Amino acid sequence: MKNFSFILILLCVFRVNSQSKQIQILDSLSKEPIPYTTVYFSNNKGLITDETGYFELLPEQVRDNDSLFVSFLGYDGLAVGLKKLNDSILYMTPKAIALEDVILMNKSYTSEKILALVKSKLKQNYSTDYSKKRLFYKRLYSQNITRVKIDKYKTSIPELNRALLDSFMIYMPRSNEFTTETLAYYSGNFEEENQKINLIKARQTFDKGGELFNSLQKGLVDILKDNLKPDSYFKIKSGFFLGVNMDITGLEEADSTDLNKLKEFEKKVAEKKIKQKENFAKYQKENIADLYSELFFAEDSDLNVIQKPNRYTFSEAKATLEDDDLIYIIRFRPSSGREDFEGTLHINAEDFAVTRLDYNNVKSLFKLKLLGVTINQNLKGGRMIFSKDKNNKYALSYLQITEGSIFALDRPLKFIEKNKFAEGRRKQNQVSMRLDFAVSSKSQYELRVFDYVPINQEIFDLMEEKNDILPKYYDKFTTNFWEEF
Repeated sequence: MKNFSFILILLCVFRVNSQSKQIQILDSLSKEPIPYTTVYFSNNKGLITDETGYFELLPEQVRDNDSLFVSFLGYDGLAVGLKKLNDSILYMTPKAIALEDVILMNKSYTSEKILALVKSKLKQNYSTDYSKKRLFYKRLYSQNITRVKIDKYKTSIPELNRALLDSFMIYMPRSNEFTTETLAYYSGNFEEENQKINLIKARQTFDKGGELFNSLQKGLVDILKDNLKPDSYFKIKSGFFLGVNMDITGLEEADSTDLNKLKEFEKKVAEKKIKQKENFAKYQKENIADLYSELFFAEDSDLNVIQKPNRYTFSEAKATLEDDDLIYIIRFRPSSGREDFEGTLHINAEDFAVTRLDYNNVKSLFKLKLLGVTINQNLKGGRMIFSKDKNNKYALSYLQITEGSIFALDRPLKFIEKNKFAEGRRKQNQVSMRLDFAVSSKSQYELRVFDYVPINQEIFDLMEEKNDILPKYYDKFTTNFWEEF
């Protein structure tokens, strides 16, 4: 009996030890969660906490490591022995920041002088050469239909009456949001053609924006196809671009009796979807390359505050301490209407490198209003954080960018059925309306670089891209990305 009790106790202990543990990082003073904290293990592998400060500690992580280390900007680092870790909450202590009146400096620079020194040391401080990085890439896209109205509706097809059209409008989704998250090895320099990627893991939520197209296709388009006369086809005429006729995809030359052609079209659609999945890695690579081109020292960056400081006004430089480094903080704003962004620069007082840049637009980046079409790119901003690599040069460690735009359309729309062999007047049925439509969209991008290793072109040329990873699809994410590792 004693042996049985002893075995039962061992089984209970084994079960407890085999379970993962949810751990939360909190501020020791405010007791508030610290989101997106970096957690490293003794084998140099790491993860980040979610927006509420949680991460999952797996049993194998305890077996393979003797300690974990927690770090976050503005807080003292934290080291914890895993075998002695019994609590589910870890507290981080905010760093004491020296007040401005106790910082003593032997030189006094104006903001303009500091910016001139930053510009003169760009090549010395930042590397655009080849490197290999392990990084996390995230894109969150959201879209909202803010206005949709159809009037002046006329049709010669009884099945396509106003009541049916109104039913489409009622059930049409007005908002959509989807997310892509990727962990990958990414290598290259700052030239667009010199990039390689090897995916480690990826996941996506479903893009429900296609529901609008699908509902219209199953409704409007199917009815149009069903009512096609032999040897007829539909053209769409919107009045755009001087009234040029445009074929509607899938309806051009779509004879209702030509089943082979319809099957061929469906086959092409299926092949296109397969091709899109196969090119997932390529799309991720291109998106990441686009984000790197946004860095303030990149050749084509829109942030020219360092390259063209005469176009901006600057605040007085304030000195403070960040991670034991003396930092100048300078705000900038366009001095005229030529530039688009305002923001804040954090500049290391020792080597005059920009360690952090926050920015946002002060006006619309692009506006177009022509023939009933309105486009307004009204939002762009973000944050860049840099840290030193193994060659003592600064490299990107974190990037966040948000972009937003508004698209509106107020144009007449006509579906006209024409017969290829009819004598005289070729027009058969017609559906016409005026469409007043507006949609706002926003994209949020995030890059977190965990490992940065400088390499040369020879090593880069020998690297192979082997991507057989496709994203797993979910209706919504119910776990933190890092919990899946």
